[in-house]
Amino acid sequence: MKDIKYIVGLTIIVLTFLVSIIPFLITQVFPFFFMGVGFVWFSRVKVLTKVICTVLPVILWVPFFNLFIFSTGLFYRETAQKVDFNFPENFEGKAIVVQQISCGQEVTKKNGRYQLNFPENGILLYQGSIEKTGYRNHHFYYLSKAGIRTKIDEVDYYSILFQDDSTKIAGSSDLGIWYRGTMMETDSLPYEMTEYELAEMFVYTLSNIENFLSVEYNKKVDSLIYEAISRCK
Repeated sequence: MKDIKYIVGLTIIVLTFLVSIIPFLITQVFPFFFMGVGFVWFSRVKVLTKVICTVLPVILWVPFFNLFIFSTGLFYRETAQKVDFNFPENFEGKAIVVQQISCGQEVTKKNGRYQLNFPENGILLYQGSIEKTGYRNHHFYYLSKAGIRTKIDEVDYYSILFQDDSTKIAGSSDLGIWYRGTMMETDSLPYEMTEYELAEMFVYTLSNIENFLSVEYNKKVDSLIYEAISRCK
């Protein structure tokens, strides 16, 4: 006759192990895991079996948890909106995407990725929209007139401030891009233009990023946004 306590305990252990690899449920399954272990230890199976049922889930948890995190991240990155931001050669400064505006660049895809091509002033009017939440699958490039693209590494400016060695952003170059995300408006835009969502980013080097954060520079960019939207209306 099968040992019911062992079957119940083993079932609970297996179920709690599977649930525990989900990060926000880890602490909630601990009591149930110990309950399952208790059933196993009060059963009539051999001591070695009891030890294996207790220790093996603990040993296997770390690799399975890491595998779950990796596979989940990979899945969401692959299913996220894929966007290529293409900047003119040698562009540096703040770049803005004015989204869902009728006279903007049409929504186009290449190899399954949305292509956003910025003009020289960095203010792109775009008929489509950029997803605000979840994983991002964004790539950033310099696009030459000959159609050759050079990748720009994405680096958060604030992360640089707290690094001990901040002489470089990525690899052997101090060039990088800081994607700040989507906002509803900027302070200096007229109220009638706040209906558009703006995606903001900076292409910069460590030597000039402070210039692009100044009040004067941002007022200049806001005026360019205002002019671009005004021409569209």
